[in-house]
Amino acid sequence: MAGLNIDSAVRDWQDCVVRHVVSGDDPTKLAEHALNLARILAYPDLDVNATLASIDGMGAKIAHTLKSKGITRPTLIIGQINEYLFNDQKFRPNTDDYYNPLNSYLNVVLERKVGIPITLSILYMRIAQGAGFPMLPVNFPAHFLAKHVMEGDNGEIIVDPFNGGRIMDDYALKALLERSYPHQNIAMTHAFVEKATSAQVMTRMLNNLKSSYYEAQDMERYEVANEMVLAIDQYNPDAIRDKGVVLLKKGRTEEALDALNAYLEVDPEAEDADDVLDVIRQIREGTYGKKKGEEEEKQG
Repeated sequence: MAGLNIDSAVRDWQDCVVRHVVSGDDPTKLAEHALNLARILAYPDLDVNATLASIDGMGAKIAHTLKSKGITRPTLIIGQINEYLFNDQKFRPNTDDYYNPLNSYLNVVLERKVGIPITLSILYMRIAQGAGFPMLPVNFPAHFLAKHVMEGDNGEIIVDPFNGGRIMDDYALKALLERSYPHQNIAMTHAFVEKATSAQVMTRMLNNLKSSYYEAQDMERYEVANEMVLAIDQYNPDAIRDKGVVLLKKGRTEEALDALNAYLEVDPEAEDADDVLDVIRQIREGTYGKKKGEEEEKQG
């Protein structure tokens, strides 16, 4: 990440995105937020406004088709969006390289026409918005979705842009939940399909990128993405813990100790609490990292 300072990147993120998602919640700006995320983390020359205009042009084409055909029924509008996005434009899910960080950059998804549930959903929602068909983000467990709330409190239509814009009924949602969490028999409740806040969506995008960066051992981008999560929510438990991990890797043990203690204060019942407590004990005893070094020395 040559040339990108963590502090300036986080300030940029705060100015462009955080102040909007914390002070208010406008789901129509999600595509803009996602593009700013990509610009800050990996594509400093990205023209956010020009890219948004390109997406909005797609929505305008669908709006024209809907008007010319006189289509007003929600399910038929969804069908028209699906026809344009997945058949005409050939957007598709990236099932072969799902964890590639490129799948989380909306500008790259537009270029390559492949993505993961959250980026395809953000694209889908922006295009639907351009077509005059408002949609909302759904933070479904392990698989991001989108939905349209019908007028007059007449229910909602949940769509899966990762699977060709399939309309999800209760049976399909339950099946999706069971595929993501097999043999856990998790009850399907409406809480899983409630509207997500913009802060939740951006945090989920950043967490996806953190996983990809960690897998690729790109610890610089991992650290920046983690700081961007903390800029949204300074009390996010996982981000506090991960800050401690980063500080440990940098050899800043005292600061790492503060972060790990803060993590357990925020989430004392964390599943990894015992592991974290063991690391804290090793840091205090001055033995952290020594055992591993001794083992490596023996192997050498």
